[in-house]
Amino acid sequence: MHTIQFGNAIIPYEVKWSNRRKTISIAVDSNGVYVTAPTNTPQEKIVSVVYQKAKWIRAQLAHFNEMNDSMHHRSFLAGEKLPYLGRQYRLKIEKGESILSPSFKFQQGTFIGQLPADIAMENHRDILLPLYEQWIKTTGEVFIKLRMQRFTVKLQEEPVAVKIKEQQQRWGSCTPNRQVLLNWRILLAPVSVVDYVLAHELVHLKHMNHSKEFWDTLGMLMSNYEEKKEWLRMNGKTLYI
Repeated sequence: MHTIQFGNAIIPYEVKWSNRRKTISIAVDSNGVYVTAPTNTPQEKIVSVVYQKAKWIRAQLAHFNEMNDSMHHRSFLAGEKLPYLGRQYRLKIEKGESILSPSFKFQQGTFIGQLPADIAMENHRDILLPLYEQWIKTTGEVFIKLRMQRFTVKLQEEPVAVKIKEQQQRWGSCTPNRQVLLNWRILLAPVSVVDYVLAHELVHLKHMNHSKEFWDTLGMLMSNYEEKKEWLRMNGKTLYI
């Protein structure tokens, strides 16, 4: 483990060597900072790059600390934070006699759950979680179709449909009839990780396996896909709220 001092902060980082890389890359996740460098890169060059990225690294570490603090079994009570596309948004609860049925919406940077006055706090999760999930699916389908265009143009392939749904074991899949299915929870991750899963499944329109051709095509769409794949491996469990 290596460290640098940036202001009053000590930033520890781990160095990984790669024969495949031509440049130094830095990844940050909930477990720390990882520098991947071409084999035989001088240590002073690595230190220099880490210093250059130190401000960004600290911001990323702060983000993951916030995520880890808030990623627990949500009770859907007022003041809790709910994730969407890698950011945390506070939940506001509105109750009243005039509210006849539960509803859920996003407005001016805040999630708002509306409930009849007689709903007990211990029942908030059972009522609001399905509504939050449906909001993610509905909003996510629009978002995904916009993000998808950059990949389909390069691939010159398009899926028959893209669907956001409940999937317990997979982040995404591509069916034999060319439908792309995405786990709704992936939309809680940062946009770049969503892009990775989306691109991964779209490449299966050309290669229905994980051959060298598959990974080469994915690399053409997203040169840093390995970093996003690793983020998901390390942090995927935090997306189950």
